[in-house]
Amino acid sequence: MILIAVHVGGCRFPGHADKKDKDSASLRMDSSGNRSDLTAPLPNATSNDGKSITLSQLKAKFLEASIPFEGVWVSEHYVNEVRQGKSLREAQDTETRCIVIPARTLQVTRWIYGFHEGGEDLVIVQRDSGYFMIALYDGRCVDTLKTVADGRLKMGRDYYVRVGEVDSSLSDLGVLEQLLFAGSYRRSDTRGMVLFRKDGKIEGLDSLGWFVPEIDYVGEPTSVDHIRLGRDKRGLKDYGLSFAGDTMRIYSVDCLQQSEGECALDTLGRELYTLKKLN
Repeated sequence: MILIAVHVGGCRFPGHADKKDKDSASLRMDSSGNRSDLTAPLPNATSNDGKSITLSQLKAKFLEASIPFEGVWVSEHYVNEVRQGKSLREAQDTETRCIVIPARTLQVTRWIYGFHEGGEDLVIVQRDSGYFMIALYDGRCVDTLKTVADGRLKMGRDYYVRVGEVDSSLSDLGVLEQLLFAGSYRRSDTRGMVLFRKDGKIEGLDSLGWFVPEIDYVGEPTSVDHIRLGRDKRGLKDYGLSFAGDTMRIYSVDCLQQSEGECALDTLGRELYTLKKLN
């Protein structure tokens, strides 16, 4: 019999009644799904070996199952601000969280805080019709996961929006490509249509064939939004960016002040492209 302590903080497993005594701090179950009176927690997983042990215990306790809401999920407030035209640089904050929900339970994932810093290793487990996020470090139940009617996902007390499929080949996992850029545009210079694809490729913008939007501005001495453009991924150059309604503008970037060979103060330069989004 394998014993595992799943600590219930903000989580509630189906069939778990409230208790006012100290045992209400954790739900203890054996490999058959029965309650156990043992209250000792899992040993802290301070190494990869420890995390492997915890994951093995979770796999012995919970069945692997598909997750119907897999994909990249981002804090709702960030999604709304970006869609409403707020600067990407200004929309980034420490309260914004992003997570990749895997296609199946018991696969390791982690939070990304502010698109800058990764969190602890986590796995999602299913119990009856509910989904729960477990920390591999000590077996704590960190959050409950619940889809709501408008397609959002509630994790703990916060709401998240699915921006699309994860693309691990892109530096931001495809967040901005799918959330903001992907679609067809009309050029203002009457040279036809431009297509920004969610995989980072461009069609119809002169010799430019690839784009990488900047999502993480922590520690960057800049006052503008940035996007890198190039013929391919190996020849990317830095450009300025702005969105206003359905119109994207791409600029050169002028450096106003340098420090130790790097730009310490910049501004938008000449407007190079004006693109009106059609879909």
